[in-house]
Amino acid sequence: MAKVLGESGRYVSQEAVRQRNLIVICGFVIVGLLGVVEGLVVSSFIPLAPWPAWIRRIVLVAVAVGVLVLCKWGTRKLDALEKKRVAMVRGASGETTVAKALEGFPDDYRVIHDLTTESGNLDHVVVGPAGVFLLDAKNWRGVVSADGKAELLWNGQPTDKPLVRQFVGRVMGIKDKVKALAPGLDPFFQPVFVFTSARVEANWGTTGTVHCIRDDQLHSYIVEKDFGRKLKAHEVDRIAQAFLGLAHMDTDFRSSRQPRPKSDGKEPVPHN
Repeated sequence: MAKVLGESGRYVSQEAVRQRNLIVICGFVIVGLLGVVEGLVVSSFIPLAPWPAWIRRIVLVAVAVGVLVLCKWGTRKLDALEKKRVAMVRGASGETTVAKALEGFPDDYRVIHDLTTESGNLDHVVVGPAGVFLLDAKNWRGVVSADGKAELLWNGQPTDKPLVRQFVGRVMGIKDKVKALAPGLDPFFQPVFVFTSARVEANWGTTGTVHCIRDDQLHSYIVEKDFGRKLKAHEVDRIAQAFLGLAHMDTDFRSSRQPRPKSDGKEPVPHN
């Protein structure tokens, strides 16, 4: 089995918890504001209030309008937070599915989960004889295709962000840092979108340098396909160690429950 480092889905799981907390806080704020509004309404009907009746009526109408606006705003805000939270939970599920598929890779592969760097987060990194593969897991439903401009379509509709361009930029930034930490090595880097629940109709080349595959194609795509020059065992370990150096910038990653193996004193090896 491949040597594994890190815990899959940690980043999106933390984000899902953060969104849940925001929903709770937002709910308390809305309830508090409604309480203030209700207090104003009640006080406007107090007989001893110094305001004339016509002013109290205007205040009552203004407060009623304010309540409607506040309710609509609160509903939209809570719906948006809940949708984001659900997306994070589904994302964590997709990362877990990909992580299970990577567990069966050969011993000469290194798998790093949930790598957080200054250039952005990577769901999974696979380093092996075939090169370096940076995987972005997506638990989308439906059909994934290309838009003819090297970007993705989801069920025939464009995404809200240029996902391919952003992913390539993230990969290039990380590649530069890895090369600096592993001087003398210039391995093949391949960014990959891995879809766990969608039908993939985006052929290679239609989404630029990013390949789109299903999770059940991972083994044949990485292990069985010939990408050219193969990395030697010590090169694989050096590159994996370079990624580990990036991971050490993230304290949560360092505190992973996975133990550190014994080293033979030759090449440093990642946690497994």
